[in-house]
Amino acid sequence: MAVETFNSGRGGRADRPWAEAGLILGAHLEVARGRRKQSEVVEATGGRVSKSLYSRLEGGEVRIDKPHIVSIIMDALDIAPGTYRDHLSTLALEASKEGWASRFRSGHREVVPDSMLRLTSLEESATEFFMVDRIAIPGQLQTEAYSKLVTNYTLPASLKDAGLQDVIVGLRAERRHRFAGRLVTDRPKGRFFIEEAVLYADFGHPGVLIDQLQKLLDIVENRALPVGIRVMTARAPLAVPVSTLARLGFRRSLLDAVPDVIYSETGRTASFHRGSLPGITEADDPDYVDLDDLIDNVLMRAPGYRDSRRLIENALLEAKLCL
Repeated sequence: MAVETFNSGRGGRADRPWAEAGLILGAHLEVARGRRKQSEVVEATGGRVSKSLYSRLEGGEVRIDKPHIVSIIMDALDIAPGTYRDHLSTLALEASKEGWASRFRSGHREVVPDSMLRLTSLEESATEFFMVDRIAIPGQLQTEAYSKLVTNYTLPASLKDAGLQDVIVGLRAERRHRFAGRLVTDRPKGRFFIEEAVLYADFGHPGVLIDQLQKLLDIVENRALPVGIRVMTARAPLAVPVSTLARLGFRRSLLDAVPDVIYSETGRTASFHRGSLPGITEADDPDYVDLDDLIDNVLMRAPGYRDSRRLIENALLEAKLCL
């Protein structure tokens, strides 16, 4: 059974960002595998593909730096020559191309990890953004001054001493620029949930916070933007101790079979979870936390537009009183 491919709506025939292509390719590989175990597919490659690599390729977790590996896997999956196989080969080629964030990574793996390369690539084509942030204003909505302040405040001393804050600030600035550009062209829907305490964290610079809160109000009041901001007032809005939680959607209709991706971050540890595929039954895992249900819980408990706007206005007034 083939997976219906995702149409990003960008117009024309443009290569997909590598993480999107890898996500779709991985979904195809999983469906093609059927009831076979991953170890059986690996064995059928004659040891030319490791179990770890195959698992990550099927999960869409890595950039495919050697596209010919996919041909070996397709042979093992008995995918015959033809249009479908050609399509998978094209996906493998697209999934091999580096994303824009790679240029910030050169020599700085410690500040631009694999998780950030994948997240920024997925953001390039997501049609829906759901972001929960409990530490700071979400990166896509930050002012430049606020971004620099938060980076300086949260960066480990060892990285500060190495003078790497400019790398992070530059990457975050490019990320904001690209998101703003997509709001004009592709118009993805963005829903941002911010913990109320974050609105009062001035990090010793109330003037910077004032400008940041004013930017949030400007976004809230611009109803033409496909962006919603909600302030979380619940004492414990999330049932698991994550600092950042994101769900990226890639489907425009219920017919699309490309799954959502959930990204979670706790401290400096990040992880991804790909949603389930049609026709695929995931093994029961007693330790698995259903982040989809968790996100729905945040949605139900967060104040609406007017109340969230009032909470931002209150925080802005208090910040002004601190000057």
